[in-house]
Amino acid sequence: MADTATLVYAPLGGAGEIGMNMYLYGFGPVKSRRWIMVDCGIGFGDMETSPGVELIVPDTAFVESLGDRLEAIFITHAHEDHVGAIGRLWRKLNAPVWATRFTAEIAKRKMQEEGLSPKAVKIAEYGGRVQAGPFSVEFIPVTHSTLQCSALAIRTEKGVILHTADFKIDDDPLVGAPFDIEPFRALGREGVLAMAIDSTNVFSEGSTGSEGSLRPDIERVIRECEGAVAATSFASNVVRLKTLAEAAAACDRSVVIAGRAMRRMIEAAVDTGLLKDFPPTVPEDRASDIPDRNLFYLLTGSQGEHRAALARVAAGVHPTVSLSEGDTVLFSSRTIPGNEAEIYRLYNRLSERGVRVIDADMARIHASGHACRDELRAIYEAVKPRIALPMHGEHRHLVEHAASAKRWGADHAVVAPNGSVVALDGNRPEIVDEVETGRVYLDGSVFVGALDGVIRDRLKLARQGHVVIALVVDEEGDLLADPEVRCIGAPVDRERPLDAVIAQAVDDAMDRAGRKEKRTDAGVESVAARAARKVCFDRWGKKPVTTVIVTRLEDEED
Repeated sequence: MADTATLVYAPLGGAGEIGMNMYLYGFGPVKSRRWIMVDCGIGFGDMETSPGVELIVPDTAFVESLGDRLEAIFITHAHEDHVGAIGRLWRKLNAPVWATRFTAEIAKRKMQEEGLSPKAVKIAEYGGRVQAGPFSVEFIPVTHSTLQCSALAIRTEKGVILHTADFKIDDDPLVGAPFDIEPFRALGREGVLAMAIDSTNVFSEGSTGSEGSLRPDIERVIRECEGAVAATSFASNVVRLKTLAEAAAACDRSVVIAGRAMRRMIEAAVDTGLLKDFPPTVPEDRASDIPDRNLFYLLTGSQGEHRAALARVAAGVHPTVSLSEGDTVLFSSRTIPGNEAEIYRLYNRLSERGVRVIDADMARIHASGHACRDELRAIYEAVKPRIALPMHGEHRHLVEHAASAKRWGADHAVVAPNGSVVALDGNRPEIVDEVETGRVYLDGSVFVGALDGVIRDRLKLARQGHVVIALVVDEEGDLLADPEVRCIGAPVDRERPLDAVIAQAVDDAMDRAGRKEKRTDAGVESVAARAARKVCFDRWGKKPVTTVIVTRLEDEED
């Protein structure tokens, strides 16, 4: 179907997954359409699907093709899956970045980390409107699990779009004002064409509960612990970190922060004047002077991240933090879908060290930052959108949310995974096009595309192992020395080592090979690789990745 729409929605990340949020809104005819971007987040790699990769970002090839038609980037809040990629991707996007004060401070630091000027980041005020080409964007305060979170009212000539971003209805958020539904009712009276809305907790009945209600339960759990206590949560959830630290201080425990990301977030919140009266902290190198019963750690790594502080503590390799028999770790966070295996592995490593783990299923030490069904219904009743655009969820979340949205009053609901272009201004919304999207992996300090083959090759190496064969041959391709073989990631057989058996098989294969094959390096490589893979399959049941290095020595002329 041809794209003849004037107003479109196009998610590049966050629709069909939880994390890596990036959404586009476009206005005008296809060839001259002007765009804005909402959020610029990261995802995290894992050893099962992307070994060696720490960060993943959306593929921005489509956005790069727009040139100066990208008017602005709007960041809704300071979680990594919404702001984490802004520094790494800004050179490709090259548009002004708008955010509220705390989020802007985090975005500026992301820019500076990449050697960029923070001047591209602009501060938006609640209630004011930012004009970006044909779009007028208003920041509306919402409660979530970090400071100064925003929904966006995006006004165009064709109608108003509400982009809720992440939110919950919290009457006692501890820091900042309680959730105010009146701006949403006002939008409902104005008329909302479409609402792109958080789907994370669409399967959860009831409400999430307030942040303020957690403090007594957290304090009770800490008070019952005898040894050292550590707690982990998202580094950007500075309100939760303050709650945990205050509860620890009330239990006569000194607070030690271990994790650079966590320290930076707290510093940013204090520097912007939004976080006040954070309990005093003790430097990491002084923690060993404090008795365990008076010690409380705040650690990064709630999602099992390999290089985070908690993972290093569990492995016994953290330079300053050590937990052992009788100590306790509190997981004051939710498990992001897809991270279960890493988190449970972390639980077990801690258990092996004699450390007790308490999570949100065992005690009330966490409240989600995402709206459950009662809260979602309340927003629909206030806003009364004509079109529902479920986002921020796996595909099953989007499907369930779309079905629920119609029961909650929306005329239409569209399941639009990443890459979809949804026309919003016709008689009914529909997917009219697709744009290039996908994942780009940060491998060390270099970005690699999903189709570049790097991750595919690494997965193949992990699954199948690697055999390296070095051959020295003369001009005719005859061996001048015994083959050298190294097997990496192969089972060890001390009686008949695999590398020795492969070397003999390659030697025999080269003796049998025809002159035509041996006259080219490619032919020699093929002969050796076939022989090696046959031995491995017969002995091991696998065909490993095989690399053959051929050195051909030419006869010296007289």
